[in-house]
Amino acid sequence: MDEGISSLIRNLSISEDRLQTLTEIKTFVVSSHSSTLKNVVQASDLETLFQCLENNDRDEVEAICFILTSLLPIVDPVDVAVKLASAIQNGLTHPNPDVQHLTLKELQRVVAAADGATALSDSPDITRFAIFLVGDADESLAAAAVKFLSEFGRTSPNAARTMLKPDFQPHYRDLKTVMQKNDVVKFRVYEIVCNIQAESQEMLDLCVESGIVSDLVKELDGSDVLGKVTCCTMLSGMASSNHSLDYLVQAGVVSKMTEMLKDSITDPFSDLYVPGVIRFFGNLSLYNGPKFVLEIYPNFCNVIFTMVGSSDPPKQQVAMETLGVIGETLEGKKVLSEQGDDCTTTVQDVCQILKHGKQDMRLIAVDCMSRLLDHKKVNENELEVAYKITSSWFRLLSSNPIDTIINLCKQPFTDIRCSGFALLNTLADCQWGVEAMVEFATLVEFLLDRGTETEKSSKDGKFAVVKTLTKSPNVASIFGNRNYLRFRQFVNEGPYYVGTQLSVAIDEA
Repeated sequence: MDEGISSLIRNLSISEDRLQTLTEIKTFVVSSHSSTLKNVVQASDLETLFQCLENNDRDEVEAICFILTSLLPIVDPVDVAVKLASAIQNGLTHPNPDVQHLTLKELQRVVAAADGATALSDSPDITRFAIFLVGDADESLAAAAVKFLSEFGRTSPNAARTMLKPDFQPHYRDLKTVMQKNDVVKFRVYEIVCNIQAESQEMLDLCVESGIVSDLVKELDGSDVLGKVTCCTMLSGMASSNHSLDYLVQAGVVSKMTEMLKDSITDPFSDLYVPGVIRFFGNLSLYNGPKFVLEIYPNFCNVIFTMVGSSDPPKQQVAMETLGVIGETLEGKKVLSEQGDDCTTTVQDVCQILKHGKQDMRLIAVDCMSRLLDHKKVNENELEVAYKITSSWFRLLSSNPIDTIINLCKQPFTDIRCSGFALLNTLADCQWGVEAMVEFATLVEFLLDRGTETEKSSKDGKFAVVKTLTKSPNVASIFGNRNYLRFRQFVNEGPYYVGTQLSVAIDEA
């Protein structure tokens, strides 16, 4: 029976009722396990299916796409690149977007495989046709092309050279030509280049040599506000790798971003691009420390504080995310704490959003507090210094901080509950946090009550808290030996344990 599918595919070219034959193949595919088909279906079989796409009959194309979607993943990706190169090229230029999507998805699988990108390099027209799709009006199709070309360039230096080295191959001209189509397409090309340069210094050098990176930087000086917004976002992504950061400093990007923050006070459109600038400096802080950022722009903390206290949710979101990134390290905690009352007020603002904001903002605020109170990036010999800062921020949550966090863990929304458990888990990982938790009278019973959680994610969240507590060096002396043993039993039983009490209760009812 296994040989039947190959026979059916071979007969497609001579079948008087091709749609009926395709229906039989679909039925065969659906009823067969992929492991069985893997030993039978060859790249040559799929080439026949691709050839049948030339008919353009809507029903036939739909059936072939279904079959190819099932069969392509079981064929060796290198075989696809080598033996189906012509078919892949035709798929990229097919008038039906479903065929083009299918082909781009397969190309992404190929470049993700070992030797896949190398094999594709022998078919230059594939790169050219994919570049043309970057300029397609179909956004999802263009996005798929961007993703493929980005990964192709990242995994294959040769592919990157063909696209980015001006005097190497014509694909550079293809990219430059498609960029001229409109601003939307131009930024899609910028995205490809930003993705490729992130791979290594060698890739960055190629991208710089292409001149496309410098074109992106020039967008900061343009009059197109939306272009400036997108540019800030892309450059903030570049700032997340050290080799790219060196270039951004040399190219004057850091200075330009600083000036943009200074000028934002008088720029009526600054609300649109300032979040991207803040995220850029947040990435600088993540990789170079907040002191580095403050040396460049001493007013940076005040800008973040002002944005957190604003009534503009997008600004608040970026500011809280950046605040959390800065506050994860001891250096960041010190820098923030040194801002005095301004920092205290900002943490209080975060706490207010955590308690009373809209659901999406509450999640961001909880994550921000979790990062501020976290000590994983603090050296053991510096914990006492960090504890002094973080315990003072913890007390800003409310008059009864643990009660506030437990209230999050009892919310009807699963994501809020899980964020509450994550914050509680952060406390369980430090000395003063455990001491604060024991003061909440019903905490032990709440943590050990498995009946409060019905979703897997919240079960996992509660389990993580108890597991962290069992690892605390002083948990037995703080909670008592009996509760410590109960915590140990809870962990040994696992997160999804169901006891006998429930079944007894049902029987009695």
